[in-house]
Amino acid sequence: MVNLRVVLISSLVMLVGMILWMGYFFYFRTDGRGHLLQEAESPEAAARGQQLLARADALTNQQQYDQAKALLDSLRDADANPAMFISTDELMQRFDTLRVRRSRQQPAM
Repeated sequence: MVNLRVVLISSLVMLVGMILWMGYFFYFRTDGRGHLLQEAESPEAAARGQQLLARADALTNQQQYDQAKALLDSLRDADANPAMFISTDELMQRFDTLRVRRSRQQPAM
């Protein structure tokens, strides 16, 4: 028969280990708000992503909103390509900017 003391000690050790792992993960792998930090695998991948984001910014500044939206939509799955890296926060920021500028452009009814 399993000793009750062994079961309690092993359960306590697993609980403490789980709490330490969760603390490590939250402190070192997230931004403090629970969002997982993303890192580029290479500087070249980050540079390619920034070039495409700059292109989307230029289209937005030229008020070519449909083309900018099409480009940003195509970048949603950019993390599937290891040769390109685009942070989700940066992509969402571009979508927000596009939405605000497009709404300002439409005449009020």
